[in-house]
Amino acid sequence: MSKIINQPVLVVTDGKKTPRRFFWIKKWVFVERIMDVWSEVGQWWDGEPERTVYRILADSGKMFELQFQMMNNIWMLYKVYD
Repeated sequence: MSKIINQPVLVVTDGKKTPRRFFWIKKWVFVERIMDVWSEVGQWWDGEPERTVYRILADSGKMFELQFQMMNNIWMLYKVYD
């Protein structure tokens, strides 16, 4: 099961702009491993920007999806897996 969060988060990246940790619910979540990466176009006719999606495994064992909107330079926590 998963829960859609879709909220902006502060993300710290490495030199390749890969997420290494993000701040959510008053604490840092550390990225253990990137499980998958893909790009989505979104609803371009409604002005949605292209985004890169990272499915990550955190050091706590939980999985998350982070989205990076390059056009706006915004990171979003999109989904949390239970």
